[in-house]
Order: sequence, then C-alpha cells, then structure tokens
Amino acid sequence: MTLNVLFSHFFLPAKSLRLGRFTTSIEHPHQEYHDPPCLDTPEAIITLCGNYDGLHQQTASTGFALALTSLMSSGLSRRAKINTRIATDQVKIYTLGNSGQWFTEAMGLEVTRKWVERTIDQGDNILIIVGFVTISDARIIQESALDRQAGGQISVPVGLSLSAVCAIAPFGNIVDPSVGGHHQVVEGGRIQFLAPGEQVCALQYRKVCHRWLSSRTIDKIFLSKVPRWAAYDRCRDDEEGEDDIIEVEMAELEDPDGDWDKEAASGGEILLLRSYGSS
Repeated sequence: MTLNVLFSHFFLPAKSLRLGRFTTSIEHPHQEYHDPPCLDTPEAIITLCGNYDGLHQQTASTGFALALTSLMSSGLSRRAKINTRIATDQVKIYTLGNSGQWFTEAMGLEVTRKWVERTIDQGDNILIIVGFVTISDARIIQESALDRQAGGQISVPVGLSLSAVCAIAPFGNIVDPSVGGHHQVVEGGRIQFLAPGEQVCALQYRKVCHRWLSSRTIDKIFLSKVPRWAAYDRCRDDEEGEDDIIEVEMAELEDPDGDWDKEAASGGEILLLRSYGSS
C-alpha cells in the first residue's frame, strides 16, 4: 500500500520540489527542508497515468488518475462552497529509485547528519520525499461563484474562488479567467481556467526513525546495517559516553495524524487529503 498525500494548496510548481528531500512538514515540503548535497542527482522512475496507448486504455493507471482528480475536486468544492471539477490529460508519478542506497549515501554527509540531529533535538518528525505526483495543464471548471454577468459571460475572479480557499501556493501559477484571452465560457453557466505546465499535487513519503545509543555499551567492532554516527551538538549527560551515538533508518509512513479524506485506487494506492476544517 502506497500513501499519496495531497497538498492542502493542491498545486505546487514541479521545480520547487525534488526527490530525496528531507522535510518536517507533510503538507508544506517547500518549507523547513533540507536537500542533501549529493554528487549524483537521485534517480527518478517515471510512471504515466491516465493516457491511451493507441489501442486500449490502461485501466489500472487510469483508476489512479480518476481517484486523484476526484479527491482534488471534492476537496476544492467543499472549500470554495462551489461545484468544482479538475481535469487533466496526463498524470505522472515520479519515484525515487533505489531509495535505500540513496538514504545511506545521504546520511554519510556531515551537513545532512547535523540537520537530522538538530531536527530531532527540536522534537520535529522527519519525512523523506520518495515520490511525487504531477498533473499537466490542469483544467479547473467551476460553477458561477458570483451571480453576475458581463455581456453574457460569467466572471469568477480567482482571488475569490481559488486563492481565498488556499487552492494554490503563493508562487503557484493559475491563469485568472477574468484576464482577456484566458477567459473561456463553458455551457451551463460555468467557467474554465488553467493551471499551466506541470504541477505537483501529491507526495509519497517515508519517515526517518532514530534511536540513541551509548558508546560505552555498543560493540565498536559490529558494523551496523543502518547509518549511525557520534552526536555533534546534542546536550548529553555529564557522564562521558551516555547516549552519544545516533542511529537512523527509513520506515514506511503509516496513516498520518489528523482527519483525512481517503480515496482508494487500483494497485493498492491510497490517496489522502486533509479534511476540510481540520488543522
């Protein structure tokens, strides 16, 4: 089972994220993060969803794409208090290849060790981005939010319909339908506008677990299968050798804390979106 956590903001430019990022926030991975300065760029495995191969539709992948856009649409509809539908021609899943080896190499870097240790001392949880989901040129279709017309056309400013309900990150790129040339009237009194380019809408995480060990009792000859090192800055007891070794490993992320809407897709994929009104 793979958990896909949807953003509360829904859209985040793909260039603002990277695979292998360490973060402390499940919904704001572009804040309070650390990108290990590894020499090699993490390998990305790309899976296309929701497309046709020319002969027949890929049912399993399409099931994921439909579940994704369905959950995004229902979440935005509740926030904006207006019927909203999100559609896209292409959904991609980027997965960190050989994540275990990459984690071991990243934890060999002193700057990453210090960041991890400092974050643990602050009491924050650490997550690693091992995958993310993007949609391309998403079309956002809404019923009229305001009962007003101009020349037979319905105007729904983005500031009142999307940004006001945190649909996009501050540096996201949504084309305002009220701007000439981008405004498209749809049958039935609806409007449509575009989130151009490739936008990240969901993330796949693993979590970092740790434990403290004492150099007085640990077997120095024994080679650990998981990264460990002598602590740098942690305040320890006066007695030398007391809890001065930290050991870390990656583990699967189970259901996160809080209230979440859940959508199951084919292939064991689970999509989560924080319930409207929860913090």
